[in-house]
Amino acid sequence: MRLLTFAVAMLCLVCFVGCLSTGPKIQWSRNIAVFAASKDAKLNDDNIYSVGETSPLIESARDVASQEEADKYTQAVLEWGKPQQIQKIVIKADVGALEVFDIQYRNEEGKWETLRSVKDHIKEVYKYQRKEPIITRELRLKVPRQWDSRLIRGQKRSTRTETGAPSGSFKKIREIEVYYALPAEEPAVAQ
Repeated sequence: MRLLTFAVAMLCLVCFVGCLSTGPKIQWSRNIAVFAASKDAKLNDDNIYSVGETSPLIESARDVASQEEADKYTQAVLEWGKPQQIQKIVIKADVGALEVFDIQYRNEEGKWETLRSVKDHIKEVYKYQRKEPIITRELRLKVPRQWDSRLIRGQKRSTRTETGAPSGSFKKIREIEVYYALPAEEPAVAQ
């Protein structure tokens, strides 16, 4: 009898916790990346079968630090004509093509701020989601030209440039998608 009571209590507890944790579903906007300008239109053309490439990192400052950064990184920039809300970013690339990158946005002062630094990502799809939206006109993926690769299929650690593309090459990206959360629908009031 005690075992039955315990089993029923656990079942009720699991159901209660499951109901609390699900919460309301978020409704996402359409992909707003298709409305952005970019150097390579294949990055945000809403076609998973087209492949775009990152472009050279060009900084406006003419100092040594800026030049060194441009030598080490490439970028994929999306730019909108007016400020956009951004809450969810989805990046699609072939396995291992974007193992290391930074997701950045340009703030009101015109400086790049990092939302997330991604390391050791070897899947085809990377998703990043924020609770609160950011407002910006520019979004950028800052990708190093070379990086150290972690263990892959039991092999020892190796430098990506020894086994993969040359360090001066640009990285391939299949798609960049950007979304924002739509406001929750108000329940209908009976009159």
